[in-house]
Amino acid sequence: NELINYIAKASNVLVMAHRFPDYEAFGASVGIARLAMFCGVKCNIVTNSKDSNIVRCMKFFENDESYKGIFVDSAKGLDLVRTETLLIIVDVNNQAMFESSDIARSVQNIIIIDHHRKTAEFEKEPLISYIESSSSSASELVSEMLEQVLPDSTLKINEANMLLAGISLDTNQFTKGTGTKTYAAAMYLRDNGASYEQIQDLFKSSLREYKQEALYGEKIELYRN
Repeated sequence: NELINYIAKASNVLVMAHRFPDYEAFGASVGIARLAMFCGVKCNIVTNSKDSNIVRCMKFFENDESYKGIFVDSAKGLDLVRTETLLIIVDVNNQAMFESSDIARSVQNIIIIDHHRKTAEFEKEPLISYIESSSSSASELVSEMLEQVLPDSTLKINEANMLLAGISLDTNQFTKGTGTKTYAAAMYLRDNGASYEQIQDLFKSSLREYKQEALYGEKIELYRN
């Protein structure tokens, strides 16, 4: 409820994760963006859309009108900062690892949602600091929030797929760090159309990547066993 109140009061919302984003960071960002859209507040996701991982994710949203123009780089994101802007940071709590430290320093109202242990003090005290290290992923935390807030059929299939990909990545396909809440979040996402078959392509290596890994292994020399 507190999160929803802060979003509703904001002039606009910026969502940001860590540098070199993965599916987990992207999925959690998309989930928060859906929450802002539900509140009727303009939202943008600050990310490096040229990153190879993000290029794959973008394909899930290329035909979605509600996501046109929502992804911006750090420079554009800085231009969008206003007095009443709310910055929501997911999947990271150390400012040295933010996608854009400049944006974090420019925004007065910050909320942090993360599952990693706190590793550094905040330069600004966040409005909400929701750091739950017992959770498998930030995507799990965000999925729990969406399940409590969104009416049925509000979460889109492409959004549910990215959240499920985020959980799958951080749990190594549900083989580590899982709990009852992890599976409950996955069930919620499946109920909203997420499909393991659709996200499997995200985890497949290209022939080029496979050859690079093989070449790397070929050149390894063992030193003193």
